[in-house]
Amino acid sequence: MRAHNYYAKYCPQCDRYCAWHALSASKPQILNCYAGLSFFSVPLVENQQVCGFIVCGKVRVKNQEYKAIDLMNIEPWENDTALRKAWWSLKVIDNNRLAAAVNLLSFMVNSFTSNTDTILVENLLTSSETDYSLSRHEKKRIAVLRYIEANLYSKLTLDSVAAHVCLSANYFSRFFKKRQGINFKTWVNQRRMHRAGELLRNTDQTIDHIARKLQYAQTSYFCRVFHATYHMSPQMYRRHR
Repeated sequence: MRAHNYYAKYCPQCDRYCAWHALSASKPQILNCYAGLSFFSVPLVENQQVCGFIVCGKVRVKNQEYKAIDLMNIEPWENDTALRKAWWSLKVIDNNRLAAAVNLLSFMVNSFTSNTDTILVENLLTSSETDYSLSRHEKKRIAVLRYIEANLYSKLTLDSVAAHVCLSANYFSRFFKKRQGINFKTWVNQRRMHRAGELLRNTDQTIDHIARKLQYAQTSYFCRVFHATYHMSPQMYRRHR
């Protein structure tokens, strides 16, 4: 991405967003860049003054559960065959390993900061879990995303997912939009389209079978949603795999 003539200029934008997001949250932040790769930022603060940021990544994680950076008016990178092949060739990293990296770097930052009472990044290794000090809301959000990912072949409704995390449907709808940046239905469609791409690349299942498997009653509608996502038909996508 950083070497691409068109997309290279967007990478620094993602870096800056991640850095300032960590500072505003007063703790390390893991985000997804516009290409769906995960990275994190740790602010460096000395005597209550921001000295800089450490930005690490970007990696392809097992569970896509982090907030995505939405850049306006950017052409879909999936249309570039070379970038698409490079993305799928990346090694998949377990989310817990990424969280552990956040914890380790946070500990190192604390160790080399003279005034640990005033820095914004706390020693996160005091927790028995590698959750980089997740708030109650963040834990619930991640539980929702993992539940969706594990049930893409099942019927996923606002009511059923809300019930899974013990929230009312109305509250859950607002909660999801606020925490994830997009509404529930759009996220489910995005994840199903992502899975559809995997099935088209890695299996010989028919398009009709994939559509039914992902809970689309009509193959024609599935194809329209797929085209809107990848800017090509499922048939063409499979030929380019």
